[in-house]
Amino acid sequence: MKISTPGIVLKTTLFKESSIIVRLFTLERGKCSYVIKAAMRQKSPLKAIYQQMNEVKVSYTHNKKRQLQPIYDSKILNRWDNIGGDLRKTILCLSMIEMIDKGFDETTSDQNTYYLIRSVLEYFNVADSGHNDAFYFFLIHFLKNTGYSIIDADEHPIIKKYVQKEPDLPDHLKKIYSSDFIDTKKMNIDFGYNKKIMANCISDLIRYHLPDIKSFNVAKEIFKAS
Repeated sequence: MKISTPGIVLKTTLFKESSIIVRLFTLERGKCSYVIKAAMRQKSPLKAIYQQMNEVKVSYTHNKKRQLQPIYDSKILNRWDNIGGDLRKTILCLSMIEMIDKGFDETTSDQNTYYLIRSVLEYFNVADSGHNDAFYFFLIHFLKNTGYSIIDADEHPIIKKYVQKEPDLPDHLKKIYSSDFIDTKKMNIDFGYNKKIMANCISDLIRYHLPDIKSFNVAKEIFKAS
């Protein structure tokens, strides 16, 4: 079966001498692994295409008996140049990429999450501010998409803990969740929350639901410094 689908590059690994294994989060089939032959050869353009976070379009013939699908055609759709040149943006975006990589099994399709990460990466690429809010927006929607909604979750242990410090926290989370600032690229929106309490709450939510996200150990320092 021939398949053509866009995908976000989650991770690449060297395979044999000149090939790579690339893990994509695709629109059509969710997280899948592919082998890209000769990608590491000196004159090959493929290595640049499969950089982490890039959005690519791949074409391949799916074989159920193969664990790794060979790609016969690929092109880059978005490389998000303004993210890679900013360390703060890069750290936050890599944390989101790692959440998707570790939050989904192979071939578990979730088109809502695909469009979510794509729109948030697009926001990071063009926006000069609002990066914490964009990260919070991603996390709230990602948790909902994976079955762990924190909206109206009054009995959630982390939410209960921080409501004692900021009673309006559930309303602040709802405002971020329902805001259109990602799509409209609005910046400098005041959602009214206490920055320190929100940063600590988000950090605890990630540790609670996604304890294996190693890159967040660096990302959480960005929240504290903001």
